[in-house]
Amino acid sequence: MSEACVSSTTASCGSVRLTEAPPSPPLRLLLVTDRTEIAADLAAAFDPAWLTVEIADEGAVPVAGSAEGVRSQKDKGFGFEISDLRFQIEDFDAVLVDIAPGDPGSMERAIETAARLRDSAVPVLVVNGRLRSLTVAASHARELAATVRERTREERIALYRAGAVGFVDVGDDGEELAARIASLLVTKRRGMRPDGSGADPSGPVPVALQRLRDHSRHLDEQLRLAQRLQMDFLPRRMPVLESVRFAARLEPAAWVAGDFYDVFRLDEQHVGFYVADAVGHGIPAALLTVFVKKSLQTKRIHGNAYDLIPPDRALRLLNADLLSAELQETPFVTMVYGIYNEATRECTYARAGHPKPLLLGPQGGLQQLEGEGPLLGIFPDATFAACRRRLEPGQRLLLYTDGAERVEPGRPASPERLFEIVRTASLLPLETLLDSILDAVRGATGGHRLADDVTLVALEVTVGEQDE
Repeated sequence: MSEACVSSTTASCGSVRLTEAPPSPPLRLLLVTDRTEIAADLAAAFDPAWLTVEIADEGAVPVAGSAEGVRSQKDKGFGFEISDLRFQIEDFDAVLVDIAPGDPGSMERAIETAARLRDSAVPVLVVNGRLRSLTVAASHARELAATVRERTREERIALYRAGAVGFVDVGDDGEELAARIASLLVTKRRGMRPDGSGADPSGPVPVALQRLRDHSRHLDEQLRLAQRLQMDFLPRRMPVLESVRFAARLEPAAWVAGDFYDVFRLDEQHVGFYVADAVGHGIPAALLTVFVKKSLQTKRIHGNAYDLIPPDRALRLLNADLLSAELQETPFVTMVYGIYNEATRECTYARAGHPKPLLLGPQGGLQQLEGEGPLLGIFPDATFAACRRRLEPGQRLLLYTDGAERVEPGRPASPERLFEIVRTASLLPLETLLDSILDAVRGATGGHRLADDVTLVALEVTVGEQDE
């Protein structure tokens, strides 16, 4: 390898000399090509004062013993066996790979070369295909122009993933290219074993990468634990009542969700239920849902007696708690909280900036229930409308977060499209209805992760003794 492969700038009196004399001897590039007809012209297109380009082809460079031995490997690609080339690769400052236009086999061999040399101390560059100012004769320049082509985006990505570190245009400025190769050499050789035989596990780059992997693995374990803990806060089974059935689904967009729900008995006659959505998703939003669960007041105890706190009053108290906590990040939360009275089949509820509950009829009808109220955690004097609705046998009440509205691929949230899906599935069993909505949301992602958390809570009024 050239001893002058790494150029250095000279600084004096606060100034830096930006240009330097060509290295002596010039940097050595190994041109890997299976196009013997243009190899010489391609090699000559680079400034010889800065770069010496040698051709890895039949008899040109005895990279693996005798020329005859090289010829015998011609059918294995690029005129040599890459595993043999590794014994001589450290004699060069960079490997330059040429790809024949329109030849998938040539592209495959280039990827193989980059992959096999990934762990060497020598950077692999690829001839990009654009022509700049050439030093070859005009006739040869025209011939060369007809045989090179700029790499496509897909080709560049494949080559980068295989191990290539950059692309070279034919006729690139010699000094700039030499400086780029020198910089790549320094980067490649950090963390290499002293003999250049591969990555040194104790080197600074591998050690840093391993630390990053260990940290990522530890963080992944912590997030998995956080997910399990958050799921433990959800009801493991729904309350069993004579006149109503509950079902719920929650699917987070990340490890943990900013959505939350609960269904719980308040006493033998009443069941409380809510759906909450902390603005955003991920860890901050998930922590806020825990605050909401612990802060929601549902009863007021008086000695041996108690009063149920109406939903509108419960939201006002929760709003005050959020504001008094003085959290650094403004905690915006939307929520619907309801209480179902089994004796009267009456549902009282209040809404805080949340999508309106949907009332589904036994014949497939759909109605949005009214009830106004702002987001929680913004206005100190916020009030929330107290709403009542008596439910009839066969009717269903559906609460959902706005993530359920993302049911159209490549488009923003669409409540109208969600309503169509709900109408279509409204007569299916309660759990199947919720699964149909989730399937539509998943299908809109095109196989990617959800854009937002999705939570669904539904109740269905059944026929009780009072209806016989």
